[in-house]
Amino acid sequence: MPLGGVRGTLSGAVRPAALLLLVLAPAPSFAAGAGDAGRSEVCVLSRHSGEVLAGEDFVIDPRAGAPRARELAERVRLEAEAGRAAPPDGVELDQDRVVVLRGPRTSIPPRSRSESAVEVQVFGLVGSDQVDVLCSGRAVRVRGSSVDELPRGWQTLRSALGSGSILCTGGPWQVRVARGKARPYAGIFSFRALPDRTPEPGSTRREARARRGSEVVLRTTLAAYVSGVMAAEHADLDAEAALALAQVVAHDARVERHPGRPLCDTTHCQAFLGTAASSGVVRRALEMPELPTRRWLPYFRGGEEPWELRRPAAEARRVLGDALRFGGDGRGLEVVRASGVEHLGCEPLRAALRLPSCPTEGTFEGDTVRVRGRGRGHGMGLDVEAARRSGLSAPELLRRAYGLP
Repeated sequence: MPLGGVRGTLSGAVRPAALLLLVLAPAPSFAAGAGDAGRSEVCVLSRHSGEVLAGEDFVIDPRAGAPRARELAERVRLEAEAGRAAPPDGVELDQDRVVVLRGPRTSIPPRSRSESAVEVQVFGLVGSDQVDVLCSGRAVRVRGSSVDELPRGWQTLRSALGSGSILCTGGPWQVRVARGKARPYAGIFSFRALPDRTPEPGSTRREARARRGSEVVLRTTLAAYVSGVMAAEHADLDAEAALALAQVVAHDARVERHPGRPLCDTTHCQAFLGTAASSGVVRRALEMPELPTRRWLPYFRGGEEPWELRRPAAEARRVLGDALRFGGDGRGLEVVRASGVEHLGCEPLRAALRLPSCPTEGTFEGDTVRVRGRGRGHGMGLDVEAARRSGLSAPELLRRAYGLP
């Protein structure tokens, strides 16, 4: 079968035998043409995000109907996802990449940590029926031994995904949440049923949903994930503070927050609103050694901007009990009761009252409580705004925030 016919063959459901024929079809010629003596070309495609990681697209064979390098790499990526990984001559496949080669002196770029896979649970707070997806190229669903071509145009993630995995060729998925602005998700969406989980005592409904996770899991590269978190959390950060934060984000991508499941895309884990192109800071961070710890490393926005809010007193007392007033240093709480003073962590109260940061003052006034504070975030770990102003190196920022050597 000529490789130019692959597009038509994937129309509708592809039976296992038909898919095997795709893999065993005659390979294109990788020999250099008369004018290409000594020419060396390579195209490296991510198995996870579908991005071109190195090299560029090129013509494999000048004959009409032969695919270009990226088209062939995407075909092999699809076959590998369907469990039919038998690449033709001139194509190499590993756990992270599809590499298409041409030329007698072609060398393969070395693998890097940035290309490794990361999984993240997405859209758990809204549900897949409130999410629409669009693929600018070809969209397919892989489910068991079948491969189904998806219709063109916008469609709900739930209907596209079903109980399988969906891939987009030619670029990232475009995603709209609750009809909002489209944003890119370069990767493979998969369905993964949620286990039963009892909400933690005192959790709000939103907290319970965030900590439960999502049935939709995105697989992408570490670089695309870290870049996406940096864009969602602190898009305007630069210099040493950005380098320190990128190292923390990459570290936390490997730390379990949901037992037996990937990270979530909410602030319970790390805010993630889609993938992004890697910056120089992210590339530099991922070239550095991994941080020497296995614990979760928290960080927060920080800052000195004052805020004041009123909340129902009953909501505060559900968390604090018979409190008369409370205060704090932006990291912990000092709760005053008739029986004495108790020191508590502030995150349960901050989450329950939906506060920008840990409060520094709380005064009960009839049916309401007046709460004051400064900045943004839970007050634990790396204070990003303070890091920005400090002028300190990334290693020193990490040492002060987490005690890392």
